[in-house]
This record gives sequence, C-alpha cells and structure tokens, in this order.
Amino acid sequence: MGRRMRKYLYILTVLGSLALGSLASCDSGPVDETIAYVPQEGRTVKVTGTFEGMDSWPGGYTVAVAGFSHASEYAVVAKNIAVGNGEVQTIMSGVSEEVTEVEVCVIDRLRVRVATFAVVENINELADDTIRLDVGTLDVGMFNTVQQSVFNANCIACHGMSNEAARGLYLTEGRSYDCLVDKQSSANPEYLLVNPGNSAESFLHLVLHDDGYLSHGHTDILSAKTELLNLIDDWIDNGAK
Repeated sequence: MGRRMRKYLYILTVLGSLALGSLASCDSGPVDETIAYVPQEGRTVKVTGTFEGMDSWPGGYTVAVAGFSHASEYAVVAKNIAVGNGEVQTIMSGVSEEVTEVEVCVIDRLRVRVATFAVVENINELADDTIRLDVGTLDVGMFNTVQQSVFNANCIACHGMSNEAARGLYLTEGRSYDCLVDKQSSANPEYLLVNPGNSAESFLHLVLHDDGYLSHGHTDILSAKTELLNLIDDWIDNGAK
C-alpha cells in the first residue's frame, strides 16, 4: 500500500456481553491484548545474481546491498549478501527516502563504500516500492575489485593502454597480476612490486605513499581515496591472491 509505517499497535478488546445502549452485566470479562503488525516504512530491494569471488575477502570487508545518499560515502542502510559462491537472492527492506541510490558493493567496517558493482540511481523517482536488481554474474573477488577500482580507473592510461607501458609494467586486465606479484621492481630492484603478505615491503605500496621512490610522483593518484589505498594493502597483506 505504498509507503507504510511499522509499529506495534496495542488494541485492547473487552470481551463481555454488550447490549445496545446499556451493559447487560457488571462483569466485563477478561481483557484480551492483541498486537497488530504494520510493515516498515520505505522501499524494498531484491537482488538476485550469481556472485564469484565472495570468499576472497578478509575480515573488515563485506559484499552487500546498500543504500546511499548523495551527501555521503557511508551507507545509510546495508545488508550482507550471503557468504559463498553461486546464485543468491538478498532482500533488504526499510529503505527510507534519505536513500537516493542502492548498490551491490563492497563496504568496509565503517560502512564506507569501497567499490560498486551494480547500482540503481534516483530511486525516489521510481513508482514501484520494490526495486529489483538482477545483476547476472558478477566477479566480486578482491583482486578483481583492485583491478577495476584502482588499475582500470587510475593507472592503465600509462600502464598498458598506450603503445608502451611505463617501465614495462602492464596493469591492464589479464596482465596485471603476473606483472606485479613476486616480480622485481625495475625502479628499485631490492623490492618486489607486490610481496605477498607484506605490503610495507611491496614497491606498489611504497610508490603510492612516498614520492621519493620515482622521479614522477604517484602519491596524488589515490591521495583522496584512503579506502582504495587500504584495499591495496589489505589485498597484499592477505596473500595477494
């Protein structure tokens, strides 16, 4: 019935014999307390799809369906998508008018958006109170998230999309992993580009945090995206799988 309020209404029903205009008895009988349930205010989101890579995430990260407002990167409302690979259906209710878009995404322990896999925007302009989001098959794995949110979005213009990759380092899909993990840095051979289990000793970490390691600084690339810097470090520290 459109937007609805959830609350418990306590209805006191007096059982007894009542006659029109007068009481038939002084004994009104027992009092029966009945609870009426009214559904929660807001929209409902139904997400269906097949999710790959769910088990690659360490503690502190959650693959979820979440609602956001334009004003913040923090989820207003969120519900975990079931752990494990394969087809799932997740239902999230109570999506208030504060929420302007719903996403299948990764959030951190503070419910900050780390990466988005699918989104429905401007949901308050939709007529239907139920938002159905069929995402098909999604790779939500941790490394694929690094590839899409970090390399594809920030790096491949110099590292693979042109005729030559800077310093021979290709960060394009299908090549980035083999070019990074357990590979010696050409700029500083005492470091591996990605040293699995040790982000602090990985050149990828160092070059994103300290401009002293290359003549062309890289610290500005993700300086405003702390959640992505943390994502890279956590991916490395958890074995760079």
